[in-house]
Amino acid sequence: MLEIRDLRLIVAIDEHGSLLRASRALGVAQSAVTRGLAAIEARLRGPLFERTGKGTITTDLGRAVLADARDILERMAGLDRHLAEARGSQIRDLNIVAGSYLAESLALTAAGRMTELYPQVRLRLTSANWAEVARAVLEREAPLGLLDLRGYQSDPGLEVEALRPQPGLFVVRPGHPLTRLPRVTLADIMAHPFAFIGRAPREVQAPLVKAREAARAAGALHPAFPALVHESPTVALNLVARSDVVVAVMTSLAARPLRQGEVVALPWREPWLCIRPGVLRLRGRPLGEAEQGFLDLLRDADARGEAEGRLICGELGLPADCA
Repeated sequence: MLEIRDLRLIVAIDEHGSLLRASRALGVAQSAVTRGLAAIEARLRGPLFERTGKGTITTDLGRAVLADARDILERMAGLDRHLAEARGSQIRDLNIVAGSYLAESLALTAAGRMTELYPQVRLRLTSANWAEVARAVLEREAPLGLLDLRGYQSDPGLEVEALRPQPGLFVVRPGHPLTRLPRVTLADIMAHPFAFIGRAPREVQAPLVKAREAARAAGALHPAFPALVHESPTVALNLVARSDVVVAVMTSLAARPLRQGEVVALPWREPWLCIRPGVLRLRGRPLGEAEQGFLDLLRDADARGEAEGRLICGELGLPADCA
């Protein structure tokens, strides 16, 4: 007799095409998957998968099991959702992991609405380096992850939903030397102390490095690059008023300090200065009510953030397109 965990293991191996990738999707060691599959095949008296150098191939016996396994798992997921609704008075936990820029913008906006619409859900929002988001979802530390897709290396165990691009800006304190230039170039910006996250997509790093070289050739360059490394854009924004640091930030995060005159946007922008947010989730894993609710709120926050970004860029006379 097969159990639910056996069916999940069989489906994972079939979907991911190897024991290693299935183990990553299930969040267990590969040795546990190997032992589990051997025990199942012993009970069924036949192999479910052929092992090859490139992965696994499902046998006729495996396909016979899979014909009903997915339907059974979907029914069980539906039962779990109904039970969760019936236990509506109980507190449920929901973990979300996001790259720092998106954790402090789109995810935080969705989290605020979540507390109103889902009062029985205890939400834990974790801000992480971009590189950690996919791992956290694969290892089932969080059912949903949010990151800039330009820095994401695709994984067969994950489904990806691309959201709307969010434009960014360079901001400085009022009275900053750059605000007195008749025309600002990226080399001018990179000659000053710059605050940035520890890891950024190549599409963003490359033009910054090229501009640094141009500033070096011009003979005016702040020696440290970046001058400040910090994963929180909000913290970097707070530093702007106290120094000559330049910060690259999403327009939605800069909206309030811009309108209150706490920071000034530099009159320079190109399409690569943006974030392309995306949501990661385990492939084939149905979302629960709270997870789906957060995802819907995230989509709404994303649409509003893009609209606000375009509005701010329009007010500043800057292009709002993203590449």
